[in-house]
Amino acid sequence: MKRLCPDYYEHFTCIAGACPITCCQEWKIAVDDDTARRWKKLAPPADVEEQKKNLNAYTIHKDGERVIGLTPEHKCPFLNSDKLCKLVCTYDDTVLSRTCQDFPREILKFRTHEEESLMAACPAVLDIWREMDGLTFPEPMPEELPSERTRLLFRLRSESIRLLDLSHRAPEKDTPEQALLELSYILQELNRIDTLDDAHITEYFSDSSRAQLRDAISNIDLPPLDTLDECNELLQDLAVNYRKEGLYSGYLEPIIRLTEELSEGCDEEELLRDWDAFRQDFTAWRPLLFHYLENELYSGFLLPGSDLTLTTLLLHLEWIVLTYAVIRHSLFLAWLQGGRQPLSYETVRSYIVILNRMTGYNEEDIFEYLENSFEDPLWDWGYFALILGH
Repeated sequence: MKRLCPDYYEHFTCIAGACPITCCQEWKIAVDDDTARRWKKLAPPADVEEQKKNLNAYTIHKDGERVIGLTPEHKCPFLNSDKLCKLVCTYDDTVLSRTCQDFPREILKFRTHEEESLMAACPAVLDIWREMDGLTFPEPMPEELPSERTRLLFRLRSESIRLLDLSHRAPEKDTPEQALLELSYILQELNRIDTLDDAHITEYFSDSSRAQLRDAISNIDLPPLDTLDECNELLQDLAVNYRKEGLYSGYLEPIIRLTEELSEGCDEEELLRDWDAFRQDFTAWRPLLFHYLENELYSGFLLPGSDLTLTTLLLHLEWIVLTYAVIRHSLFLAWLQGGRQPLSYETVRSYIVILNRMTGYNEEDIFEYLENSFEDPLWDWGYFALILGH
């Protein structure tokens, strides 16, 4: 089957013990059935602290899947002091589960082709994007797709990625927020059309239509305090279960304490001054954030086995936007916590990685979250504007 992958894909190499946020702790590490059967016949390495009868004895069932049971310090029992895997050191990497072998690689298996990408939940992936001027994402040939509807949706994905491509924007003034507001409006308008076709896609994504849309959005009053208040609540909600389990506490606890202080009340004028100052500092990270969002659209917009409709695409976009808004809010709080000094790359990278691990749900869980958290899981455009602001 034909495989497609972005231009950055082959640049990835696991940095193993040098990784600042290892994937071997504070995360569910899935163990597939084939691996579990093999592990029943393998003894644990001699340097594993708690010796059990076989490797499979270190797995547990959690949230409906088999995972490696973490230590009281929330680390994989096979992680050594150099942040290397004891299983690989004792056997080789073929002993690992598919999750450990593949991460952060992601493969989407469509009926006609496969698409490979890398996940933002790995710091080494962010390092690659930071060094690249632009990302290139391949698309299947139209004649290879099974239906006209499918071809139009893949074209829609391509146009959506192009809308966020910095080579088509003015990076000195365009923001990810502006691009996402444009995209959400366009998709909602297209979703109201009885029959999606090339003519409508061309019209709505044309430079003239987008110029009018940008002008209209710039004239809308979006009170920053409302945006901050809503993002505050979103972050608190997403962090609840992780805080209960003591996960990512070094990153979450300092900023969550700030969310609680803001929720209890603050000097609004001072907060607005801080927000304006943060936004100026935040402009330094626009290229990286645009790359991050392009990749999210490529890997999270169209999913194999999903209901290929514009409504489904909009729900996927909602999750991408929600994650971005919470990342930005986390970085604002980290900026406040750090004495209002310019954010370091390490801080920006850390919160993008952590928040993507926290929001890396499967489609079914994402839809359930949206249904449980919002009166209507399909947002109106005003809510996009509320959490993104200008």
